[in-house]
Amino acid sequence: MIIIKKNIEYKAVYNCNNSISDYNLVLFIKKNNYGFNRFGFTAAKKIKKAVQRNIIRRRLKEIVRLNEYNIKEGYDIVLMARVNATDSDYKGLEKSFNKLIKRKNLLKGDKNK
Repeated sequence: MIIIKKNIEYKAVYNCNNSISDYNLVLFIKKNNYGFNRFGFTAAKKIKKAVQRNIIRRRLKEIVRLNEYNIKEGYDIVLMARVNATDSDYKGLEKSFNKLIKRKNLLKGDKNK
C-alpha cells in the first residue's frame, strides 16, 4: 500500500470534487496516472482527542490493507473519518468503507466505469 504524504497531493484529491460519504467516512477519489492506488488517511479535527484520531486512522489503514486487492488500480483515495466514527468499532468502519467503494464502482468486479 502506497500512502499519500504530501499536503499538495491531499489538496489535489480534495479539490477534484469527487467524493462520497456516509455516517462514518468521507471518501475522496481522484484518478492518477500511475498503475497503482495511493491512499491517504485523515480524521476530522472535531474528534478532539489525538488518541481517538490515531486509533481510527490505524483501523482505516488496516481495513485498506486487507481489502486493497479488491479495488481497481489507478486512483488516489483519501479516507476521512467523521466525528461519528468514534462511536463505530472496526466492523462498522469496514462496512462503511466497503459500501462507499461499491457505490463509486471501484471494486474490480464492477463493469461500470
